[in-house]
Amino acid sequence: MTEALHAAFAGAPWPLYLLVYLITGWAFLRPTGPIWDRFVSVVGWPIELTQRLAGATGLPYLFLLPNMLIFGAFTFAPMFINLGFSVTEGQSILFSDRDWAGLDNLRRLLAETQIDTGAPNLEDDKFLSAVYSTATFVVFQVPIMIVIALVSALALNRKIVARGFWRAVFFYPVMLSPVVVGFLWSLILKRQGVLSQTLIGWGWIDEPIQWLTDPSWTMFWSVFVYTWAHLGFYMLILLAGLQAIPRDVYEAAEMDGTPAWRQLTRITIPLLAPTLLVVTVLSLIKAFQAFEELYAMSVRWTSLVAYIFETSGLRGQPTANGLGIAAMASLLVAIVLIFLSLMQVYLSSRSSKQ
Repeated sequence: MTEALHAAFAGAPWPLYLLVYLITGWAFLRPTGPIWDRFVSVVGWPIELTQRLAGATGLPYLFLLPNMLIFGAFTFAPMFINLGFSVTEGQSILFSDRDWAGLDNLRRLLAETQIDTGAPNLEDDKFLSAVYSTATFVVFQVPIMIVIALVSALALNRKIVARGFWRAVFFYPVMLSPVVVGFLWSLILKRQGVLSQTLIGWGWIDEPIQWLTDPSWTMFWSVFVYTWAHLGFYMLILLAGLQAIPRDVYEAAEMDGTPAWRQLTRITIPLLAPTLLVVTVLSLIKAFQAFEELYAMSVRWTSLVAYIFETSGLRGQPTANGLGIAAMASLLVAIVLIFLSLMQVYLSSRSSKQ
């Protein structure tokens, strides 16, 4: 180990650079006080000098600047680029090679006839089918998610054996990659998977079932797997909301002889309503964006995000105006999500005033 370090730093000018760094810090700061305080000030002179120049109020903004730059580069910039794609047409990703289209991509997406050829438009059927399938998924998945998350949070908020262990077990799927979750359940639900073979062994079915492509089962298992994968996140939020409820309220109810069910409906649910509202809106937004697990499992139905992914040409052969159509579809989805977010803000502010 010593030889490796010697070989790595032998002949390197790093001692000179370190000396110049310390001398520069000493020259700028002119530190006073005990020797150790002087040494610390010289070692961290860029931060201390920045604080002196920016002041106590300006320093936090300097620390936030790198995060805001990254956030702008990977969030705001793609949003404006997507908006540009939605109002232009062509196969190129360069705006200089794309022509202005206005609302033509919206017409290509929703009109009954193709504006380019006059033939019957099939794109609107594909988009509306994705909207219908996603709406069906959301209608079933979100209430199931909220109910199971609430029941799990109520159970794990009680004094049970190994409560910390069970909380970790419920939260563990959230830490898994969505692709890992999808492949894991694919091994269970494919035609020759664990579930079919187990049911055949028990004599419950006579032949294997392809659970992920059978129209009568694919939506059920999509909801089941997606709920299993994200349950822990919403359960944790509700658990935090439950722990924020004052304990003396329950003690007063118990002294009055209030049954447990009445405590749940008259104390827990009303006091947990703001947290339930947040969980509801977050789960709605997440359900509309469902993609990774469903894509990894290769389910038969097409979600809105999967439709955008395929239409844009990221998978398969790009089409003449596919990128613009996909951008317009994503813009419509973004409007729905913005509406849901604004609804959460409005309902939260309204409930806080009451």
